[in-house]
Amino acid sequence: KMDYNKMLEFHKEKNAAATIAVLDVPKEEASRFGIMITDAEDNIIDFEEKPANPRSTLASMGIYIFDWKKLKKYLIANEEDENASKDFGKNIIPDMREAGEKLVAYRFDGYWKDVGTIESLWEANMDLLSPDSGLNLDDGSWRIYGRTTGAPPHFTGRDAVVHHSLISEGCELEGNVNNSVLFPNVTVEKGAKIEYSIIMPGATIEKGAQVKYAIIAENAHICADAVVGNAPSEVAADEWGVAVVASNTVVGKKAVVAAKQMIADNIPDVE
Repeated sequence: KMDYNKMLEFHKEKNAAATIAVLDVPKEEASRFGIMITDAEDNIIDFEEKPANPRSTLASMGIYIFDWKKLKKYLIANEEDENASKDFGKNIIPDMREAGEKLVAYRFDGYWKDVGTIESLWEANMDLLSPDSGLNLDDGSWRIYGRTTGAPPHFTGRDAVVHHSLISEGCELEGNVNNSVLFPNVTVEKGAKIEYSIIMPGATIEKGAQVKYAIIAENAHICADAVVGNAPSEVAADEWGVAVVASNTVVGKKAVVAAKQMIADNIPDVE
């Protein structure tokens, strides 16, 4: 949740060839990111792409502002280099630094989440449910303009129970939904239970199925009495993780998908 106008003003003030938005991250996570080493004035003096032993915790957010003429020069050179990876973090930024271009870091301390892992994707969606996360979808001063699916409003049946969840248009709910995010056109049948999960567009959760701490991808189908995922309290700490069912995948009746499992092939019914 960033106002790019502020970053642009910073870029102009610094008269930089490139400005890179950075965020201070925990040291144990720093090796997942491009890491900036800066001087006292936030000039970037070195750059490390996903280092095993990071010298800094200033992580690139992947948000850049460039002087166009200079960027064009390095893009053309990169395209002509057969050995280049054609990547900003691996080529363009290091090439500019080595050439002595002025690179500066723009420090950001608002909400940001890298969703490059299953856990971080799940956490980002759970953040939508937390009033203290800094990501408030109801903020009238920060409107989100998106495309509508054209679906009708969601429907909550007489016996459905919904608690602390985001329910999108087109959903049909007859079961229980708790602390979860449901994308458009999800069906939750009577007796089904969903907890701390992300259910993506068009997915169906049949009667009696249980989905806990999971990501159910687009158009997946969880059949009756199947169980997907576990609460952290139900398994050992080193065995717990978010369960994932891939798009268009069917989990058969009474089948079980354990915590941390990633399912991309159909699972047959269990007798």
